[in-house]
Amino acid sequence: MKQKLLLALCLLFSSLTYAQDIPVSSVPAAVMNSFKKAFPNAVKVEWEMKGELYNAEFDVNRRDHEVWLNAAGAIVKHKQEVKSRELPAAVSASLKKNYKGFWIDDVDKYEVGKQFFYKIELKNLTQEKNIVVDTKGLIVNKIL
Repeated sequence: MKQKLLLALCLLFSSLTYAQDIPVSSVPAAVMNSFKKAFPNAVKVEWEMKGELYNAEFDVNRRDHEVWLNAAGAIVKHKQEVKSRELPAAVSASLKKNYKGFWIDDVDKYEVGKQFFYKIELKNLTQEKNIVVDTKGLIVNKIL
């Protein structure tokens, strides 16, 4: 029992050291200006430090977003919630071909550099799969 408690505490503290909530006043002006320019309609913004990157979680038009910016204010990665009906035709065709019997439970669109990826959670009655697909419908194994 003590080992389980110790393990749980270690996991809790290790997650706290990786991502630290920070007040808006601690976000550098370059980061804040870049964020406001890219997402002028953002609401419910929460800031964290994730390693060397500034991370903001927020909503735009009632959709979840998350963006990572470096100290100079450049956007490194952007994630946004999308609806399955908004997937490109090539992605939908790939899912129908490769994952018969599964339905789409959740979709997030990632922009990394100039590339776009879709992280898709698929389910059927007995399984759950998380896959990453590029805009052409090719299954890739990771998001950079």
